[in-house]
Amino acid sequence: MMGTEFLTATGLRSGYAIGDVLQGFDLAIERGEVVSVLGRNGVGKTTLMKTLIGLLPTRAGNIHFQGQDISALPADRRARLGIGYVPQGRGIFPQMTVRDNLRMGGFINRDRQTPDPEVAFSFFPFLRDRQRQRGGTLSGGQQAMLAIARALINAPDLLLLDEPSDGVQPSIVQDIGAFVRELNQSRQLTVLIVEQNIDLIQTVAQRAYVLDKGRVVADLDRERLLDTEHVATYLAV
Repeated sequence: MMGTEFLTATGLRSGYAIGDVLQGFDLAIERGEVVSVLGRNGVGKTTLMKTLIGLLPTRAGNIHFQGQDISALPADRRARLGIGYVPQGRGIFPQMTVRDNLRMGGFINRDRQTPDPEVAFSFFPFLRDRQRQRGGTLSGGQQAMLAIARALINAPDLLLLDEPSDGVQPSIVQDIGAFVRELNQSRQLTVLIVEQNIDLIQTVAQRAYVLDKGRVVADLDRERLLDTEHVATYLAV
């Protein structure tokens, strides 16, 4: 762990018209960590990510990022403060070219400058050759990489990844894991990743929160994360 707490959530409650999904969620991440949130389907993982980025309002509790209370800030303000977000399902614009998808990510640039797409191409070189290709014609794995590149084009301090392995072939999942680990080690990027793929969790995460019914029910250190049978008990239906 490195330095003081970088991202915290305390007593977080959030949800939809039917009621709260997060039921007093607590989280604390230090700068430079890669932390996973795991749990069965429907326990609130995506709700958590949407709440952290500001797509869902905080109904109770608070969120602090780099010492600032961001609980009431809209998503674009949080992005400008340095939070990158890759939603579940990737959320690319299928009719737009790869280059235009990257440009869309640049609209929230904190410095209000035009980001250089070469930054994204340096992460995933194949995108340079496909920059005029429509995003929707890429494979699932290539779309996942495009979504990550779009989030990274503004050099965020924190990256929120929601199920990056969803619909992606195993070999590409391994590539994504290696990339996230390298990005963390070389650039000290802090990452919060929601994931159910145990291999990917074990590749990238230093520790994990287990979420159930909107609350943290376990906090797993690296040793526990490497115990596949133990981790699987939290994902079993």
